[in-house]
Amino acid sequence: MSELKRLAIVTGYEFLKHVRRKRLYVILLLVLISEAAVLVGFPALMNGFPDDAKLMATMLSVGPSMAVIGAIFFSGDAIAGEFESKSGFMLFTNPVKRTTLVLGKYIASCIAVTILIIFGYLVLCISLYAIYQTIPLETAQSFGLSLLYGATIVAFTFLFSSISKGAMGATVITLVVVMVISGIIESVLMLAGKPYWFLISTAGDSITAVYGGIELIMAGFMPLEEMHNFPFELESPDIGRSVLAMVIHLTIGLVTSLIITNRRQLS
Repeated sequence: MSELKRLAIVTGYEFLKHVRRKRLYVILLLVLISEAAVLVGFPALMNGFPDDAKLMATMLSVGPSMAVIGAIFFSGDAIAGEFESKSGFMLFTNPVKRTTLVLGKYIASCIAVTILIIFGYLVLCISLYAIYQTIPLETAQSFGLSLLYGATIVAFTFLFSSISKGAMGATVITLVVVMVISGIIESVLMLAGKPYWFLISTAGDSITAVYGGIELIMAGFMPLEEMHNFPFELESPDIGRSVLAMVIHLTIGLVTSLIITNRRQLS
């Protein structure tokens, strides 16, 4: 059997594991609740929907973003779980290469995340069309960026999963790095007027930046003249640089996890 066929078998098996687990359906429900909260809460608090469909699209992107964060929960136990539960003794000693196993797990996780993202954007598009009878063209670009960001987060999680002793540790570390540490560093660099495009949190911001960025969001909630009162300049992430940053994070995360897993000893 060729290694490519083995990869397809591993991918199919790992994807079925995601389907059988409750976490996939829990995150689908969270995506739906997030979108519903925006659709109900925004008009209730702001006396109606915004006039600009792009602003509403930006607000509704919370669903796809939630789906991307769900990638962490799909990938946290991908590698660390095999060592923690000792199932690696069965997996890593059979004729299938460790590289094939890791790549199969990675592809399966990306497929699961893609399903969540598609679901989030379906809700987004249906909602926009029902409210405005139009869907901004930028939604397609946002969708593509969301898919790339999801694949990046999975690779990033695989990196921590390959070095962690347990699945929970890999999940928590990735959440803290992506949602807390990277965000804090981004804020500090923004205040200092230094470049921060290379951070993974900035890459996530690009998902909504295609609609008009920070300027669009701020203009929808406060007068234009008040935007100049901030102690630092508000800047939307550069899409091209964000794509480059995601590709770099994805490559480093996936390649490093492959190298570490191949060298890691079962004990």
